[in-house]
Amino acid sequence: MADFNFQSVVTGLDKVGFYDIALPFLLIFTITFAILQKIKLFGANSKNFNAVIAISMAFLVVRNSTITDIMNQFLPKISLISVIIVVTLILLGILLNKENTSFTGFLGGAGIILTLIGVAIAFLSSTGILGVSLPSWLNISSSDRNFLIGLFLFFAFFAYITTDSSDKSENGLVKWLKELPNDIGGGKK
Repeated sequence: MADFNFQSVVTGLDKVGFYDIALPFLLIFTITFAILQKIKLFGANSKNFNAVIAISMAFLVVRNSTITDIMNQFLPKISLISVIIVVTLILLGILLNKENTSFTGFLGGAGIILTLIGVAIAFLSSTGILGVSLPSWLNISSSDRNFLIGLFLFFAFFAYITTDSSDKSENGLVKWLKELPNDIGGGKK
């Protein structure tokens, strides 16, 4: 039985011009056709006209290799940004889940801020984009990480126990963090 390798398939598609011609053609055709169908520029029953215009525009774009080169460099970067946004929304969705009300108030606000910081650190440390990498003193071992988590939990518990719930004079940061989950999640204020 012959071994099947997906990398050879991708390389073969690249050799026949699939990424330089076919994908940009499909993308331009689909976007142009969808826009023309939505705005109904030539009337409600103009599907044939819209298809001809979209095909013509797609062929004109793939004819120019400079445009397709720009698209082939630009679109993967935009796709990466889209993935980062989706992952961030998933993580925030965990915190802002309407059925799980454990992340409300200060804890929810702090969780949102830590989630956004965590996504930024994960992205910057994994890609080294813009020449940014974590300093060596931030590369902590698992025992250091466990100690810092324990220390944070201790102080959070201590602050929770010693805070008087009847005290209405919260400082700005605590108040902002308590209201942040409602502001982002659209909950009741």
